[in-house]
Amino acid sequence: MAHPHGPGRHRAVLRLFSGGQQTRFGQLLTPMLWLALHFPQLPIDRQDHSDADEPRAVVLQEGPRRRILACNAVATASGVRPGLALKNAYAIVPDLVTSDYDEVQQQGHLEQLTLWALNYSSWVSPEPPDTILLEVAASLTLFGGLEPLLEHIHRHVRQQRLTLSYAVAPVPAAALLFARAGKRQQILDRQSLAAKLATVPVTWLPLDDFTLKGLRQSGIRTLAELRALPAAALTRRFGSACTTFLYKLDGRLPDPRAAYQAAETFSQALDLPLEAPDTAALAFPLNRLLGALGGYLKARDLGVRHLDIVLSHHRRPDTRIALMFLDATANTRHLFRVATERLGKLVLDAPVIRLALKSAELADLPRQGTDLFLKNKAQGSTIEQVLDRLSARLGRGALYTAMPGDDHRPEKAWMSALLEHQPLPGLWPARPVWLLREPRPLNETVQLHTLPERIENGWWDDADVRRDYFIASTRDGAYYWVYRLRQAPGQLWLHGLFA
Repeated sequence: MAHPHGPGRHRAVLRLFSGGQQTRFGQLLTPMLWLALHFPQLPIDRQDHSDADEPRAVVLQEGPRRRILACNAVATASGVRPGLALKNAYAIVPDLVTSDYDEVQQQGHLEQLTLWALNYSSWVSPEPPDTILLEVAASLTLFGGLEPLLEHIHRHVRQQRLTLSYAVAPVPAAALLFARAGKRQQILDRQSLAAKLATVPVTWLPLDDFTLKGLRQSGIRTLAELRALPAAALTRRFGSACTTFLYKLDGRLPDPRAAYQAAETFSQALDLPLEAPDTAALAFPLNRLLGALGGYLKARDLGVRHLDIVLSHHRRPDTRIALMFLDATANTRHLFRVATERLGKLVLDAPVIRLALKSAELADLPRQGTDLFLKNKAQGSTIEQVLDRLSARLGRGALYTAMPGDDHRPEKAWMSALLEHQPLPGLWPARPVWLLREPRPLNETVQLHTLPERIENGWWDDADVRRDYFIASTRDGAYYWVYRLRQAPGQLWLHGLFA
């Protein structure tokens, strides 16, 4: 029998971390499956699409050299390509509209997409500057398989007008390699991965220029030829980074990826490419931010009860719109409807240059039991969602509800309150569901079931009462709330009905 701290233990642990299906205790583990989402046109896709017929490009400054980083379809059709020198691009398309690459803005865009990706996996790892890794093996059952999951992602990406290249592989490095090369692959096991990697050109590998030049001079063109070299010779010639990457690429070495950790509160913003003169132009960027909020709320299993929309203007104070909800919600469609209702009533004093969402109050989601056999049935709006939309349309002061008031006299023990959660008074004795507008004499025989509850109040106004209340029942089984006047105890008065 092998010693528990001997070599056999380390081999078993290595299998566990490198994605093997069996631990040293013999339990079977679900093999990991990684989905890489690559957004090659992210800097240009995040710009305004109102002038879609205008050639546009994003320019990257590399020392004294300026080159095209990304360009839209119109510029591409005219001959502009990523990597092209800016002066050459202007020679091809003189009316090319350019903007400088903003690294901080790109990081913000990638973080928002990372938050959105939490809708599909609890293990999401951003790979700057333009790629996201998702471990999706645990999500396949939830979405009904890989194809429905990919279709769901594609539908959202199309709505956001983003360019996407994706790949699926059992190891993260391989998924990244194929996605960034623009090759859509769905590789589900290690055997298929080995066959696919054999024909990969070495120019796809994320290696430094010195290593790529050395491989080219050595006549090595494919990954199969590179993997045929002895590891020791490869390490001596090009360093350990090359060998380590090859081992991670086929799963011989573990390749751990840190999962993104969402912050305690949600706060995301978008700089608008063009000034928005009215709130109608904010719907599209608002929907993008709400997509990030939806993933954030799903990851934290929370809902939002108070959400602030912050509109920034040039040299003017920010405009803040507070959205209050009766119940915590994570339904982004409902959030969008309420937000657009409120924004539609807003008249801007100045154009908007930046849109932000900030969660002011998060809370646990109300849990509702659903019918197992009706899970595909369309779910209607809850009463809270209807009231939220009415409040957004009519104003918070237009909708009221009745709440218990701090007065012992039954006819005055209520008050009107805004539609939001109010603290209830302390423990009260039993009270009837139906309180009569005016008490009336009770002339039928009843049986009293409780000791008298004395209510004396209102001496300071014209509604002074001195009563002893009882719960009584009739022969037919009806339960009444009755009282006697202290100054005339011979007559019972009916004030309310229990049932």
